[in-house]
This record gives sequence, C-alpha cells and structure tokens, in this order.
Amino acid sequence: MGEAVDTFLSLARRLIAAEDPALTPLVDHASVLSVLEDLEARTRHGVWNMQRDPRPSTHRVAARLDDRSRSRGIEERSLHPPRAADQPLATSLEPALRVGAVPLSLLVADERWLVFSPPVSRPAPEYAWYTEDPTLVAAASAAFLECWEASLPWQEAGLRPPLPERRLQVALLLLDGHSDREIAEELGVSTRTVSAEVRAIVDWLGARSRSHAVAMLVGAG
Repeated sequence: MGEAVDTFLSLARRLIAAEDPALTPLVDHASVLSVLEDLEARTRHGVWNMQRDPRPSTHRVAARLDDRSRSRGIEERSLHPPRAADQPLATSLEPALRVGAVPLSLLVADERWLVFSPPVSRPAPEYAWYTEDPTLVAAASAAFLECWEASLPWQEAGLRPPLPERRLQVALLLLDGHSDREIAEELGVSTRTVSAEVRAIVDWLGARSRSHAVAMLVGAG
C-alpha cells in the first residue's frame, strides 16, 4: 500500500476505535444505498469510487447513480481490482472504469462527503461508515488519487468493450432470469429482436449456451 492509503487507514481505524461521532455507522446494504442516493442528489462536481468487490450488484448500483450524475456533467472515476475482468459488463455499466490495486472500498463525492467500508480485520457490525469530517475526507481523497494514478484504463487492462445500449439492457434482463418474451415486453421490441440480441451476447461472451452466458455474466463461469 502507498503512503496516502496508509495514512487514511491509520486515521480511520483511530476514529472507529474511539467511536468518534463524526462517523455515522451504516449497518446494512439498504442504509448504504440510502446515503448514496442522497449523495447523488447533492453532488455537483465529481464522484470517485473504488471498490474491492466487483460483483454485478456493485456495478449496477454505481452505474444507476452514475447515469443520473453523468446527465448533469458530473465527473466520474471508478476503480476496481484486476478481477473486474471476470465481470463482462463492467465497462458497459461504468465507462470511466480503471483497473488497479484496490486496498479498500470507498466513495468520495465532491471531496466533501465519504462512504467507506470498515478497514478492520475483525468482524464488525457496521456495513460501512459515512462522514463529512474534512480531515478524513481529505485523507480518503488522497488515497483514492494515489490508487487512481497507479491504475490502468480498462482498454489497457484487457477488459471487454461496452455493449451497445439495447444489448446491455437485454443482458441485464437476461442476468435477472427473464425469458425472451418478458424481455421483449419490457423493452417494447419483438421476441425475434431479443433472440438475436441474446445470440449476439452469447457470441460476444464466447459462451457455449444461454445458461453458460448467464453464468459468465454473474462471474460464475
């Protein structure tokens, strides 16, 4: 880990141990999502997000919020570890994605607000923490930039290029287990169009079958 990351981790651990009131504990995924929704509405300049866990659900939550921010011209930076390559939709959901070492999970909005996972080795009841403490936010921003500057654009990291928008929507509905007819109804297109898109997705993934394609989309195949 770099110096800025070490500085942030040391400060965060100290504040957590002291149960500092500047930290708001977020005890489950729903509370984290609520804070992220609120931050998306307040953010005016930029969102810096790095996550150690590149599951599809992580990408999809970030991408949904990024879509709103992107429409307002908000700068977005997303950083995931090399295993992001196991998630074929990573670049489709997060076009600004870079790949590199990710020693912790955090999101900084406008360099004013911070959500981060507890940097502790023992099991903790907190799912994450939220803070507006300027010292900790500044340390998190420095840690993010240190990791960002050492990372690679997704193109150089060998990730798959983004899917066209409709094909992405088909892939997401396929991932959720919908049939061709259900996908067609959802998107307002014919089942023939959906079947063609599914075949294109299977070919794009190099999958053996539809079920194998779904397994690849969830990172299980």
